[in-house]
Amino acid sequence: MSADNHNKFAIHEAIKENNTQLAKSLIDANPSQLYVKDEDDRIPLHWACTINNEALVNHILEKDPKKNVDLDEFVDLSGWTPLHITSSIGNLNIFNAIYHHYSDLDLNIKTNTGTTYLDLAISKKYIELVKELIELKVNCRNKDKRGVTPIIRAASIGSKSVIQLLVDKGKININAKDNDGWTCLHHALSEGFGDIAIYLVKLGADPTIKNTSGELPIAVAVDDKVKQFFVSNLKKDEEGS
Repeated sequence: MSADNHNKFAIHEAIKENNTQLAKSLIDANPSQLYVKDEDDRIPLHWACTINNEALVNHILEKDPKKNVDLDEFVDLSGWTPLHITSSIGNLNIFNAIYHHYSDLDLNIKTNTGTTYLDLAISKKYIELVKELIELKVNCRNKDKRGVTPIIRAASIGSKSVIQLLVDKGKININAKDNDGWTCLHHALSEGFGDIAIYLVKLGADPTIKNTSGELPIAVAVDDKVKQFFVSNLKKDEEGS
């Protein structure tokens, strides 16, 4: 980085080095630099979220010279806003501080890969943030560029609590397919979550839906043990109904 760029991005660099005291003094001296984009197209708030520094995030918001700025316009080279980073880290305090500071934020904004705040929170099993986002009425049917929906993502990581939240409050399509025609059942079984697959069936997932290769969910089960567990428990449920 050239000397000119180092001076231009001094706040960014101080934050990246987690030098809270220096960053605060630089922000106080030149708050107009808070919306300068660096070579990654990131503003200081991106980096404060990246290092998960609540004190710096709050200081940036306190010294914000543009109270009515549209934060959704400040995306990095990967299409991430500061809230994408926070959703990936799972800091609910930082998320709420940013959300309540800026007006009219699009909580369904996508990265370059079509990933939303909800997707990131689900992938990391941040249950409280998932709850918060659902309460804020985010789109729980969103598909990323691979066609993956939140319910598919939750099934892939075997999170019963997230699945329950999505079904109870998310207005989802439990049989939605990704770009390969895989449903949440295909994903659950392929990852070895036989118990989650049974739970999904009880919630309305259809075990007879085939993917684009003509395969039923049972056909993509990770191994015979999972396959047998799913078949036997499915049979028990059918006999008990």
